[in-house]
Formats: sequence, structure tokens, C-alpha cells
Amino acid sequence: MLISLVVAGAAFVGSGAAALISPLLFPIILCAAGYVAARVYRRQSAEPLTAAAGARLGWMTGLWLFLIIAILSAITAIYVSSPQGWQQIQAMWSQVPEVSKILVNQHDFLMRLAINLPFFFFLLTLLPGLGGMLGARTARRRPSA
Repeated sequence: MLISLVVAGAAFVGSGAAALISPLLFPIILCAAGYVAARVYRRQSAEPLTAAAGARLGWMTGLWLFLIIAILSAITAIYVSSPQGWQQIQAMWSQVPEVSKILVNQHDFLMRLAINLPFFFFLLTLLPGLGGMLGARTARRRPSA
């Protein structure tokens, strides 16, 4: 569990950095998070890691990552709910035309945030699960003693 939590935190930071480079790197970062979690677990454990166990470990990593995103979304929703917070958000993003189209009013912004959470749950758990499965399948077998 600790491995998946640490990898999820690293994936959150990595996905933020990757978003600055290209949004297309986001799915790759998610798959890599599950892959790394499975590989680290395989090195730390004497137990063999099956593809199903690797997928479960990747899914747990994605679940931790989703919880981080959900908590940050809740904090953002609370902040945006106040008039001062809404004005600061609008002022901060007024120079970006694509974002300023989204920031029409508070209600629409908060509804988009709430509607996107199930999609993020699906995305943030499926892709690391696939990466964990791949990490378990590519792990080298240890020779029997």
C-alpha cells in the first residue's frame, strides 16, 4: 500500500510537469505509474506477482492518485464558492482565452468540476491498472534457491 501511495504522489508531480510539456504525456505518465508500482513491489517482495495482482496494484496507485485529485477539486470548489476566490480565479486566468471561456460563472465551473470527477476516476484507475499488469508481466522471474 505504501508503494502505491508513494508512486501516486510521484505520478501527480510528474503529470503536472508533463502537462507543461504536452497533454499527450498524461496517459503515458499514468501507465508508467502502475508499471513502476508493480516493478518496485516485485523487487521488494519475495512473492511472485501475477498479472492480476499487478493490475490490482496499479489500480490502487490510480485510486490514490484519484483521491489526491478529488481532495484538490474539493478545495478548489470551496475556494471558488466565495466571491473573492471567484474574482481571483477569473483575474488569474483572464489572459488565457481557452480557460476564460470556461470561467463564465461559478455554477457552470463547479458543475464541470463535479461532472468530470467520474471520468477522472475511470481514467486514473484504468491506465495505471494496465501499467501494473504490464509491469507484472515483464518482471523477471527470480531463480529458485
